[in-house]
Amino acid sequence: MPIVKSPCGYSPPVANFQVLFPNRVVRVQRMTEERNWSDTLDYSDWRSTNVVYALVWLGTHGVPPENRKGRIHTYVEACSWDADKARDLEPHEQFGWIDCTNLHADRNGYALYPTEDAFDMQMLHCGPEMFDAQSAFDAHVARMAEEARIRGEALEAARKAEEAKIAAKAAVKAQKEEALRQAAEKLLARIPAKGTTVTVDGFTGQVFWTGCSKYRGKWNARAGVKNSAGEVVWVPADRF
Repeated sequence: MPIVKSPCGYSPPVANFQVLFPNRVVRVQRMTEERNWSDTLDYSDWRSTNVVYALVWLGTHGVPPENRKGRIHTYVEACSWDADKARDLEPHEQFGWIDCTNLHADRNGYALYPTEDAFDMQMLHCGPEMFDAQSAFDAHVARMAEEARIRGEALEAARKAEEAKIAAKAAVKAQKEEALRQAAEKLLARIPAKGTTVTVDGFTGQVFWTGCSKYRGKWNARAGVKNSAGEVVWVPADRF
Protein backbone atom coordinates (compact mmCIF):
# COMPACT_ATOMS: atom_id res chain seq x y z
CA MET A 1 0.00 0.00 0.00
CA PRO A 2 1.14 3.58 -0.62
CA ILE A 3 0.21 6.71 1.33
CA VAL A 4 -3.57 7.16 1.45
CA LYS A 5 -4.84 10.73 1.72
CA SER A 6 -8.19 10.60 3.50
CA PRO A 7 -10.68 13.50 3.79
CA CYS A 8 -11.52 14.66 7.33
CA GLY A 9 -11.95 17.69 9.51
CA TYR A 10 -13.75 20.98 9.46
CA SER A 11 -11.67 22.76 6.86
CA PRO A 12 -12.76 22.16 3.26
CA PRO A 13 -11.73 18.50 3.05
CA VAL A 14 -10.16 16.81 0.08
CA ALA A 15 -12.80 15.64 -2.37
CA ASN A 16 -12.14 11.94 -1.95
CA PHE A 17 -9.55 9.36 -1.05
CA GLN A 18 -6.29 9.73 -2.93
CA VAL A 19 -3.53 7.20 -3.44
CA LEU A 20 -0.11 8.84 -3.34
CA PHE A 21 3.36 7.44 -4.11
CA PRO A 22 2.13 3.97 -5.13
CA ASN A 23 4.91 1.38 -4.79
CA ARG A 24 7.30 4.15 -3.67
CA VAL A 25 6.94 4.03 0.12
CA VAL A 26 10.19 2.35 1.12
CA ARG A 27 10.07 2.90 4.90
CA VAL A 28 7.61 3.84 7.62
CA GLN A 29 9.10 5.13 10.85
CA ARG A 30 7.32 5.65 14.17
CA MET A 31 8.85 7.49 17.11
CA THR A 32 8.16 10.06 19.82
CA GLU A 33 8.86 13.79 19.39
CA GLU A 34 7.97 17.01 21.16
CA ARG A 35 5.25 18.72 19.09
CA ASN A 36 3.29 21.93 19.51
CA TRP A 37 -0.40 20.99 19.73
CA SER A 38 -1.60 24.60 19.51
CA ASP A 39 -4.15 24.84 16.68
CA THR A 40 -3.69 28.56 16.13
CA LEU A 41 0.06 28.55 16.91
CA ASP A 42 -0.36 31.82 18.83
CA TYR A 43 0.62 30.01 22.04
CA SER A 44 2.78 26.99 22.89
CA ASP A 45 1.39 23.62 23.92
CA TRP A 46 4.34 21.26 23.58
CA ARG A 47 3.61 17.60 24.25
CA SER A 48 5.34 14.28 23.79
CA THR A 49 3.73 12.97 20.59
CA ASN A 50 3.72 9.67 18.72
CA VAL A 51 4.77 10.67 15.21
CA VAL A 52 4.81 8.79 11.89
CA TYR A 53 7.10 9.40 8.92
CA ALA A 54 7.07 7.76 5.50
CA LEU A 55 10.17 7.68 3.29
CA VAL A 56 9.16 7.94 -0.38
CA TRP A 57 10.92 7.90 -3.72
CA LEU A 58 10.28 11.16 -5.55
CA GLY A 59 11.54 9.94 -8.90
CA THR A 60 14.27 11.47 -11.02
CA HIS A 61 12.59 14.84 -11.58
CA GLY A 62 10.86 17.10 -9.07
CA VAL A 63 11.36 19.62 -6.28
CA PRO A 64 14.43 18.82 -4.16
CA PRO A 65 13.58 17.88 -0.57
CA GLU A 66 14.63 20.06 2.38
CA ASN A 67 16.99 19.29 5.23
CA ARG A 68 15.13 19.97 8.48
CA LYS A 69 17.26 19.36 11.55
CA GLY A 70 18.97 16.39 9.97
CA ARG A 71 15.86 14.82 8.38
CA ILE A 72 15.35 15.11 4.62
CA HIS A 73 11.78 16.39 4.39
CA THR A 74 9.35 16.61 1.48
CA TYR A 75 5.65 17.33 1.06
CA VAL A 76 2.88 14.92 0.22
CA GLU A 77 2.19 17.09 -2.84
CA ALA A 78 4.30 19.75 -4.50
CA CYS A 79 3.51 23.23 -3.19
CA SER A 80 2.39 25.77 -5.78
CA TRP A 81 5.10 28.21 -4.73
CA ASP A 82 7.75 25.56 -5.40
CA ALA A 83 6.63 24.83 -8.97
CA ASP A 84 9.57 26.70 -10.48
CA LYS A 85 12.05 24.70 -8.37
CA ALA A 86 11.41 21.39 -10.13
CA ARG A 87 14.48 19.97 -11.86
CA ASP A 88 16.36 16.74 -12.50
CA LEU A 89 17.31 15.31 -9.11
CA GLU A 90 20.64 13.87 -8.05
CA PRO A 91 20.35 10.29 -6.75
CA HIS A 92 20.64 11.39 -3.10
CA GLU A 93 17.90 14.02 -3.67
CA GLN A 94 15.33 11.50 -4.89
CA PHE A 95 14.05 10.52 -1.44
CA GLY A 96 12.26 12.47 1.27
CA TRP A 97 10.40 11.86 4.51
CA ILE A 98 6.72 12.85 4.65
CA ASP A 99 5.22 13.67 8.04
CA CYS A 100 2.10 11.51 8.44
CA THR A 101 1.46 12.28 12.10
CA ASN A 102 -1.94 13.92 11.40
CA LEU A 103 -1.63 16.15 14.45
CA HIS A 104 -3.72 18.91 12.85
CA ALA A 105 -5.70 16.77 10.41
CA ASP A 106 -9.00 18.49 11.21
CA ARG A 107 -7.56 21.88 10.37
CA ASN A 108 -5.82 20.60 7.24
CA GLY A 109 -8.87 18.76 5.95
CA TYR A 110 -7.10 15.45 5.38
CA ALA A 111 -5.16 12.69 7.12
CA LEU A 112 -2.31 10.57 5.78
CA TYR A 113 -2.03 6.82 6.33
CA PRO A 114 1.24 5.28 5.08
CA THR A 115 2.13 1.65 4.60
CA GLU A 116 5.49 0.38 3.45
CA ASP A 117 5.23 -1.17 -0.01
CA ALA A 118 6.38 -4.73 -0.51
CA PHE A 119 9.84 -5.17 -2.02
CA ASP A 120 8.62 -7.18 -5.00
CA MET A 121 6.08 -4.48 -5.88
CA GLN A 122 8.74 -1.80 -5.61
CA MET A 123 11.04 -3.82 -7.83
CA LEU A 124 8.27 -4.54 -10.34
CA HIS A 125 7.07 -0.95 -10.74
CA CYS A 126 10.20 1.14 -9.98
CA GLY A 127 13.05 -1.16 -10.87
CA PRO A 128 16.70 -1.03 -9.79
CA GLU A 129 16.91 2.72 -10.47
CA MET A 130 15.07 3.43 -7.23
CA PHE A 131 17.27 1.09 -5.19
CA ASP A 132 20.46 2.58 -6.61
CA ALA A 133 19.18 6.03 -5.65
CA GLN A 134 18.24 4.74 -2.21
CA SER A 135 21.80 3.57 -1.63
CA ALA A 136 23.05 7.04 -2.56
CA PHE A 137 20.44 8.59 -0.24
CA ASP A 138 21.40 6.37 2.69
CA ALA A 139 25.08 7.19 2.17
CA HIS A 140 24.23 10.90 2.02
CA VAL A 141 22.25 10.70 5.27
CA ALA A 142 25.12 8.82 6.93
CA ARG A 143 27.54 11.57 5.86
CA MET A 144 25.17 14.21 7.23
CA ALA A 145 24.96 12.38 10.54
CA GLU A 146 28.74 12.07 10.75
CA GLU A 147 29.23 15.75 9.94
CA ALA A 148 26.63 16.66 12.55
CA ARG A 149 28.43 14.47 15.10
CA ILE A 150 31.76 16.15 14.36
CA ARG A 151 30.18 19.61 14.60
CA GLY A 152 28.49 18.61 17.85
CA GLU A 153 31.76 17.35 19.33
CA ALA A 154 33.53 20.55 18.26
CA LEU A 155 30.81 22.68 19.86
CA GLU A 156 30.94 20.59 23.02
CA ALA A 157 34.73 20.90 23.17
CA ALA A 158 34.47 24.66 22.69
CA ARG A 159 31.81 24.85 25.41
CA LYS A 160 33.95 22.87 27.85
CA ALA A 161 37.00 25.01 27.03
CA GLU A 162 35.00 28.17 27.68
CA GLU A 163 33.66 26.73 30.94
CA ALA A 164 37.21 25.80 31.98
CA LYS A 165 38.38 29.32 31.15
CA ILE A 166 35.58 30.86 33.21
CA ALA A 167 36.23 28.44 36.09
CA ALA A 168 39.97 29.24 36.06
CA LYS A 169 39.25 32.96 36.10
CA ALA A 170 36.80 32.48 38.96
CA ALA A 171 39.37 30.42 40.88
CA VAL A 172 41.99 33.16 40.53
CA LYS A 173 39.46 35.74 41.69
CA ALA A 174 38.43 33.57 44.64
CA GLN A 175 42.07 33.00 45.59
CA LYS A 176 42.74 36.73 45.51
CA GLU A 177 39.57 37.37 47.49
CA GLU A 178 40.60 34.85 50.13
CA ALA A 179 44.06 36.40 50.42
CA LEU A 180 42.50 39.84 50.99
CA ARG A 181 40.11 38.42 53.59
CA GLN A 182 42.94 36.69 55.46
CA ALA A 183 45.04 39.86 55.39
CA ALA A 184 42.11 41.78 56.88
CA GLU A 185 41.63 39.14 59.60
CA LYS A 186 45.28 39.45 60.60
CA LEU A 187 44.66 43.11 61.40
CA LEU A 188 42.05 42.06 63.96
CA ALA A 189 44.91 41.25 66.35
CA ARG A 190 45.60 44.97 66.65
CA ILE A 191 42.13 45.66 68.05
CA PRO A 192 41.71 45.47 71.84
CA ALA A 193 39.33 42.85 73.24
CA LYS A 194 35.63 43.58 73.49
CA GLY A 195 34.77 45.62 76.62
CA THR A 196 38.12 47.45 76.56
CA THR A 197 37.93 51.21 76.93
CA VAL A 198 39.85 52.97 74.19
CA THR A 199 40.35 56.50 72.90
CA VAL A 200 40.63 57.02 69.16
CA ASP A 201 40.93 60.48 67.65
CA GLY A 202 39.53 62.05 70.81
CA PHE A 203 36.56 59.64 71.04
CA THR A 204 36.49 57.51 74.19
CA GLY A 205 34.33 54.46 74.54
CA GLN A 206 34.23 50.69 74.85
CA VAL A 207 34.91 48.20 72.04
CA PHE A 208 31.63 46.28 71.52
CA TRP A 209 32.20 44.66 68.11
CA THR A 210 35.18 43.49 66.08
CA GLY A 211 35.30 41.70 62.78
CA CYS A 212 35.94 41.71 59.05
CA SER A 213 33.44 42.80 56.46
CA LYS A 214 33.43 43.60 52.80
CA TYR A 215 32.39 47.07 51.77
CA ARG A 216 32.35 48.31 48.17
CA GLY A 217 34.40 45.34 47.05
CA LYS A 218 37.13 45.77 49.67
CA TRP A 219 37.77 43.74 52.82
CA ASN A 220 38.17 45.73 56.04
CA ALA A 221 38.94 44.83 59.65
CA ARG A 222 37.37 47.26 62.10
CA ALA A 223 35.91 47.75 65.53
CA GLY A 224 32.77 49.37 66.84
CA VAL A 225 33.33 51.75 69.74
CA LYS A 226 30.44 53.11 71.84
CA ASN A 227 30.68 55.88 74.44
CA SER A 228 28.56 56.43 77.55
CA ALA A 229 26.10 58.58 75.57
CA GLY A 230 25.39 55.71 73.19
CA GLU A 231 27.27 57.27 70.30
CA VAL A 232 29.08 54.84 68.02
CA VAL A 233 32.09 55.17 65.74
CA TRP A 234 33.57 52.54 63.48
CA VAL A 235 37.36 52.43 63.64
CA PRO A 236 39.63 50.65 61.13
CA ALA A 237 41.99 48.16 62.75
CA ASP A 238 45.08 50.02 61.57
CA ARG A 239 44.04 53.03 63.74
CA PHE A 240 44.75 51.19 66.99
